[in-house]
Amino acid sequence: MNLAKQAEITAEAFASRFLDDTFGYDIFLGSQIERIVAENAHIIYRSILDPKFFSAAVTHQSGEEFVVLNTSQPLRIRYFTAAHELWHLSDASKIQHEDFNHERAADRFAACIMLPKPLLTSLWRKFKEHWNEEQAILFISDLASAPYKTVERRIEEIGEQIKITHTEESWVKLREKYHLPFSPLDYPVHDIRFTAYERQVLQHVAKGLDPLTASNKLAIFSSAMSEELRQEGLDYEET
Repeated sequence: MNLAKQAEITAEAFASRFLDDTFGYDIFLGSQIERIVAENAHIIYRSILDPKFFSAAVTHQSGEEFVVLNTSQPLRIRYFTAAHELWHLSDASKIQHEDFNHERAADRFAACIMLPKPLLTSLWRKFKEHWNEEQAILFISDLASAPYKTVERRIEEIGEQIKITHTEESWVKLREKYHLPFSPLDYPVHDIRFTAYERQVLQHVAKGLDPLTASNKLAIFSSAMSEELRQEGLDYEET
């Protein structure tokens, strides 16, 4: 068995166990994937204007886990990369074999949990009775909040045959061909947020940290809270 196939089979097995323990195989996780990741790590939302940067998982020396998600990526891409990082947070990340391809496994794991085989197989066959392959992929991508290319590849992974292939950008343009409305999933939501850090700063304010100092610390991640603390600090100085 080649190394790529080994990584994919391992990822499928871990994905099945994950779905057994969470939502099962009858629904798409969609945006819920970020909530699931947040249960396992602190999420840092940053708008990073680098099209090649998607996400990163980092373990602090304290043992705490952090995941950075680039909110400059389209939403459907962001959800997939969150699912990808969930692999790196799981027990699967502890596989130490030097030739094991964790990045390939993480991509397969993400595709498996976002597009469960039984549900995808059923929808694909039903949709093909009414629409062509391009339309079926567009509809499933929207239902699953998944990248078009991921759906395209996943259909082949589950043993179904398709005759078309497009880039992610071409799939977006195909929406107009079929008179589909634009999807907000095709666009980024430039969120900047680090909730765990915000809580830590507010805890220090409660213990005596100067509100103006706290305001500066939160300026990047929470402009509203930063302004509230700034005003609190100014009001305190006036008194």
